[in-house]
Amino acid sequence: MSNTIAGAYLAQISQMSLPSLTALFAPVQAFTTDFSDDISGTGESVTTRYAANPVAADLSSGFTPSDVSMTAKTISLSNYFGFVAAFTDVERSKSLIDLPRLFIEPMLQAIGTKFFATVWDLVTEANFATYYTSTAANFDRSDLIDISATLTGTLKAPKMDRAFLCDTSFYGALLKTLNSAEFPGVIAEKTEGFVPRVSGLDIYQSSEIDGNSEYLGGFAAHKSALLFAGRRVNADGAAQAGVEVADVVVPGLNLPVQFRRWYSPNDGQLRISCGLLWGVAKGTGMGVRVVTQHA
Repeated sequence: MSNTIAGAYLAQISQMSLPSLTALFAPVQAFTTDFSDDISGTGESVTTRYAANPVAADLSSGFTPSDVSMTAKTISLSNYFGFVAAFTDVERSKSLIDLPRLFIEPMLQAIGTKFFATVWDLVTEANFATYYTSTAANFDRSDLIDISATLTGTLKAPKMDRAFLCDTSFYGALLKTLNSAEFPGVIAEKTEGFVPRVSGLDIYQSSEIDGNSEYLGGFAAHKSALLFAGRRVNADGAAQAGVEVADVVVPGLNLPVQFRRWYSPNDGQLRISCGLLWGVAKGTGMGVRVVTQHA
C-alpha cells in the first residue's frame, strides 16, 4: 500500500466528515420520513407509518368524525456497508496527507455510491408506473411544472414535501435555464450552481444515480414515496476490546455513520473504518419517473 496517515484522532476524523456527509446525503431529504424512536433501538427492522389522504366532509349538520387511516411499512435494515483503510507503520512514518481530501471523502463516497444504488433500485416502472419522457438536453423548468401538475392532479399528492431528484445531466439542464432573460444578472444561484425550488419541488442532484436499466434520469415525488431508516451499529464489544468508536449523525437526516480506529499488531497496521447500517422501502405511489425513453 502507498497510503500515509499520522497524528489523527478518531474524533477529529469524524468531525471532519460532517461537511462531506451533509453534501453527499443531501438528496435523502427528498424521501426520508419522520421515524419513531425505535430507529435508535435494536432489532432487524424499523416500522414507520404514513397517512392516507383524507376526504373533506360536510360539517353543516354537525361534527361527525370520519375514519382516518395510516399505512404501516416495515423497513428491513438489510444493508451494512462501509470501507476499511489500513496503514502500515512504515507508511505512517513517512509523511502526512490532506486527510479530508485524500482519505475521508473517498471512503464516504464509496458508501454513498452503494447507498444510492439501493435507493434508486426502487425507482422502477413496477413501483411507480407514472412517467414523463424528456431528454436532458430538452429538460427545463416548464417540464417540472407539468410534472408537479401530474403529482397534484393524477397522483393526488400533498403539495408540501415534494422534491425532484435527478442525475447531473438533468440538473445541469435546469441550471442553464437560470441563464435566460428570466433570471438576468449575476445571482447566487448562477455563481454557486444552485437550482431553486420549482413549482413546489426541492431540487437535488446526485452523481451516484444511474439509468437503472429503465432510461431513468430523474424522479419527482412526495417524500412518502421512498422510505429510509438508519440505525447506529452496536459497538459495545469493539469498545471493550480497545477499539475507538465515534458516531456521527448527519444533521436533520437521522443518518448515523460510525467510525472505528484500531491497531492490528500482527499486521503492523493502523486501521480506520466507516460504516452505515440502513434500509429503504417503497412507500406510496406518489412519484413520477423522468425517463429519456419508455422501455
